[in-house]
Amino acid sequence: MTYCVAMRLNSGIVFLSDSRTNAGVDHIGTFRKMHVFEQPGERVLVLMSAGNLAISQSIRRQRLRHLERTHHV
Repeated sequence: MTYCVAMRLNSGIVFLSDSRTNAGVDHIGTFRKMHVFEQPGERVLVLMSAGNLAISQSIRRQRLRHLERTHHV
């Protein structure tokens, strides 16, 4: 099970996620489930993923490619 939480506070927003992955009874690993894309002084995008790891990685990769094409990395 994946845990992702975002809380809006008076002083800002807090994002939390776990990093545990499970590929069977004997294979437990870690993978970062929260990715931050930031344009300093403009905006912050926080991608928090749960579910199929391959889909999460694909979406992150597409976002990075888009940022590279638009020169915002």
